[in-house]
Amino acid sequence: MTIQEELLSSRTNGILLPLAAMKTDSDWGVGDFGSLEEWTEFLASLGTKIIQILPLQETAPGENCPYSALSAFATDPVYVQISQVPDIAHSHEAQEHISLLTEQIAAWRHAHKAPFFAVKQAKLKALWFGYQQFLRTEQSTRSARFRAFEAYQSAQQGWLRSYAIFRALKEFYKWQTWTAWPENLRNFEQTAVNAFEAEYKEYVQFFAYIQWILDGQLRRAKAFAKQKGILIFGDIPFGTNLDSAEVWAERANYRLGWEIGAPADQFSKGGQRWGLPAYDWAYQHANNLDLWRRKIRRVTELYDIFRLDHLVGFFRTYVFAPGDEIGAFDVEGEQNQIDRGYAFLRMVLEEAGGKLAVGEDLGVIPAFVRRMLVDLRIPGYKVLRWEREDNGYYREPRNYPVVSLATTSTHDTETVRGWWETENRTERAHIWEMISAQKTPEGAPWNLETQRAILRRVLDSASALTLFSWQDITGTLERINTPGTVGNENWTYRSPHTPKQSAQVYAPQLIMYRELLRETGRAA
Repeated sequence: MTIQEELLSSRTNGILLPLAAMKTDSDWGVGDFGSLEEWTEFLASLGTKIIQILPLQETAPGENCPYSALSAFATDPVYVQISQVPDIAHSHEAQEHISLLTEQIAAWRHAHKAPFFAVKQAKLKALWFGYQQFLRTEQSTRSARFRAFEAYQSAQQGWLRSYAIFRALKEFYKWQTWTAWPENLRNFEQTAVNAFEAEYKEYVQFFAYIQWILDGQLRRAKAFAKQKGILIFGDIPFGTNLDSAEVWAERANYRLGWEIGAPADQFSKGGQRWGLPAYDWAYQHANNLDLWRRKIRRVTELYDIFRLDHLVGFFRTYVFAPGDEIGAFDVEGEQNQIDRGYAFLRMVLEEAGGKLAVGEDLGVIPAFVRRMLVDLRIPGYKVLRWEREDNGYYREPRNYPVVSLATTSTHDTETVRGWWETENRTERAHIWEMISAQKTPEGAPWNLETQRAILRRVLDSASALTLFSWQDITGTLERINTPGTVGNENWTYRSPHTPKQSAQVYAPQLIMYRELLRETGRAA
């Protein structure tokens, strides 16, 4: 039985906690792949089956949002577990570098927010020393580890070579955008690109080496999760930054100068501009969706479940032409949109190999998109606070489609407690009536029993999958992201406690959660 078949024929619950937020006693201030193993063991003990960790794509200095990444394929070096890199362990220079950071690492570890930039720079320096050790001891003897690195480069050559060259060029040109590079490099002329790679081969391969180390650690964490009965839930961002490896090296897939976004919705009355380049869908479909096939294959290598960000964009993308203040959809006519979306989702299922795709179908979504998801057995989202019947009443969760993922919040919303405490009295009374069958003037105040009733309602839903953010289980307020805002508060959320501490601090909430999983038949 495939993972897709298994999950859609059972009742399962998962927990959303970004990898960066997974605090431990040994991380450097940003959760790493060792943190993932420690939190996996802890969350498995609660009875959950799935851990969603959000995108891990590498971002530029000063950019924390993984949905605006340097590459659709490369993992951010900030997530490497330094203590488990053998080359670093055997490098005198690396160990000296780490020893000088002892106090700084302790400060980062106790920071309220994840200090991405500082931690990444410190880890990159340690990795460079480790890489030099690798060249001295492994490359010089063509050891089994060096041959494994060569095999990795060969297996991942569809994205790794151009990424490693791009990443080296970014450092070489002090993080200038590729559009400001010399013309021959800017235009990805093979002669110039090959010449740079040959001249700076050791430096280019450093970035491939980092990805090899990261891939090995993620695969180890995934194997550990499998032993614990846990499935890892990853993510494919819809777009990448204009200043990214794929746009630079494979720009025929994009319409440069055009920008993707979203029409007006509850987050933005004038629509959203995301600052990301639009895809050339005509080119992509003419080329058998090659770029996206490679993305799907990559994500299914690393994860058991993957989320298709901004699903409606595969049917119709809201784009802004150069100079335009108002955007428009890039394909008109319902049947044309249906045809484009269907061709894309059929490709996803072909490449997924039995792994489960989940479609992020939130916002203004045509009815045909959600019908197609159910028909193709791709779960879409059912967020309790947004699900309403045609008459305006809140929708009974037991009427959600089986092929769906029910939840109380997302990484882009307030936590369930934040929503409950700020919702207006009338709406809170209405949803409380649906949840509890009790009429009150303003709904119940937030407390453990109210929280239990809300979570219970979602767990009782007909949805095959349910999922709660860690904050919704602990009943806390701190959110991951606030759409339409820019600042260090976004994407830097960090659990205030380690797993061991959380077991004590949140004991009543965790006892409640375990009980609810058993009562609703969703315990692992």
